[in-house]
Amino acid sequence: MQLPFDDMSRRRLLRTIAGAAAGVAGSASTDDAFATGKKSKAEVAYQDTPHRIERCEICAPFLPPDQCRTVVGPVSRQGWCKEYEGVY
Repeated sequence: MQLPFDDMSRRRLLRTIAGAAAGVAGSASTDDAFATGKKSKAEVAYQDTPHRIERCEICAPFLPPDQCRTVVGPVSRQGWCKEYEGVY
C-alpha cells in the first residue's frame, strides 16, 4: 500500500504541515470569542447605552478603560449587556 505522501520529500512534507498549522492558528485568532472563551456582543445583546441604572462601568467583569472579562472587544463605560453583574 502506498501512502499519498510517499513520493513527497521530507522538507516538502514539513512545509505542508507548518502551513496547515499556521492556517489553523490564523483562523483561531480571527475568532476572538473562541480563542478567549468570551461571548460575542451579539450573544449577550450588548448595547452602547445603559439599561436603567445598570452600565458596564459598575459591572463586576468590567476592566477599565474599555474591556470586559465576559464580552469580546472594547465596551463603552455606559454600555450594557444581559451578562450584567452589579457590584452592590
